Amino acid sequence: MTVELTAEHFEALDGQTFIITSVSPAQPLRLIEVLRKGKGERMGGSFSLLWQSDSETVLPQGSYVMANDTLGEIELFIVPVGQASEGIHYEAVFT
Repeated sequence: MTVELTAEHFEALDGQTFIITSVSPAQPLRLIEVLRKGKGERMGGSFSLLWQSDSETVLPQGSYVMANDTLGEIELFIVPVGQASEGIHYEAVFT
């Protein structure tokens, strides 16, 4: 995707699955939160995204290629931020 992503792009995708295709085996993550953080310096303002994995395997922080039916392929820097009973949580922050 060549447009600058904003919170609006992701708000409609809450609950949808993103597949990390740059790891083997590919790992699905479900988007569970879009949080607006203020105006920030970027067009569209600052926001964060939180995903949940069903896997117990923790991916290290880094850039990953993700595929989603609506957005297509995007590359995002994600950070593991915690473990819940349902799996690992990952966050991406746009500032």
